[in-house]
Amino acid sequence: MITRDELMHHRLQAWLRENKCDDIEYLGFYPDTLGVDKHWYRIAEHEVTVDCIEDLELVDAESDTV
Repeated sequence: MITRDELMHHRLQAWLRENKCDDIEYLGFYPDTLGVDKHWYRIAEHEVTVDCIEDLELVDAESDTV
């Protein structure tokens, strides 16, 4: 059975294939600080493992203005 982390990784990969975004980038599969191999992403200026990503939600940039 697929894990939650693998499912999120597949969702992110599908989204990245279909959309252009400078704020999200796949960095690869390599060990975290504990030595456990994980998928890594750059979100804005942050490098995070896939298990730190809770959900994928699209936000309209124009709706953020006041």
